[in-house]
Amino acid sequence: MGLQLSFRNRFLRFTPEGVKFVLISMAIGLAAVNTGNNLLYLILGMLLSLIVASGLLSELGVKGLEVKRTLPPYIFAHTPCRVILTITNKKRYLPSFSLEVEEQLDGEIKGNLAYLFRVDPQKTQTQVYRLFFHHRGINQLQGPQLLTRFPFGLFIKGTKNKKSSQILVYPRLLPWKEVLPEVFLLGEGPFSSPQKGRGEDIFSIREYLPGDTSRDIHWRSTAKLSHPMVKEYEKVGMKKIHIVLDTSLPEEITTSDLDQFEQCVSKAASLAYYLLKRQDFLVGLSLGDEFIPFHRGDRHLHRILRALALVQPQPAGRKQQTPRPADAFTITFTAWR
Repeated sequence: MGLQLSFRNRFLRFTPEGVKFVLISMAIGLAAVNTGNNLLYLILGMLLSLIVASGLLSELGVKGLEVKRTLPPYIFAHTPCRVILTITNKKRYLPSFSLEVEEQLDGEIKGNLAYLFRVDPQKTQTQVYRLFFHHRGINQLQGPQLLTRFPFGLFIKGTKNKKSSQILVYPRLLPWKEVLPEVFLLGEGPFSSPQKGRGEDIFSIREYLPGDTSRDIHWRSTAKLSHPMVKEYEKVGMKKIHIVLDTSLPEEITTSDLDQFEQCVSKAASLAYYLLKRQDFLVGLSLGDEFIPFHRGDRHLHRILRALALVQPQPAGRKQQTPRPADAFTITFTAWR
């Protein structure tokens, strides 16, 4: 990060060029004092004027800016998330130049996320960049900071945003193909039989009967057979899936056990995500002694993902016994046998 000076709500970093500039200015100043040469004093005055002008212009560049950050509703570990940053220049006449965006995640500085060449006065600009969260659970995210090298690139002046927020990061979402072995099991039993109802997929095509709505007419079949034909839709089956995550681990937990546990957490979260996004599944979740009842929809998905994001392994000498509902299909994830 280099040399940095901190103030109340600003910080100043020296660029390599700025360090050389200051050292040269100090050397010329010492030479001017020792020799009394007026030309050296004149050069020193010009160099110091550039430093003062750089400080004033960079302060005008970062002053009067309003920053708003919008995070996506789903943030998964090990997956870049799309962040929308809106910057408004509140100044009446002066534009801001050469702005960079920097974030601080769990104490780690992430710079060069976005760049804005110019933000005109009383105007708003939007930038999109990506953040990468390394682990599930609670992550500390500092407010976004704006930096500028304007006008000479000798120093980097930035705003200090002391506001910190806790971001809940969901478990890593695995690719669909890695969850397929568990999903294939759902084809067994009564879950795989389509029934007539009111869904989106066509169940069959039959002749028009009095009382049928005109919007269900299948025009291609009607034109081919020369009499009205209507579509019957497949019933949306509310399939009940019970996901069980065994949170118990051996008494002496090793790194391999923790890695296997995290893999199981990711599988459970991925399976719940893909099933609930289909809108035709009722999903329940068991975490040790905790049970989340069967439901569907985005709110229920967030509830399940939140529980999986905060779950921790529990050392135990025996397996946890989880009751299994008789009318649900149960899929169990366990990290040890």
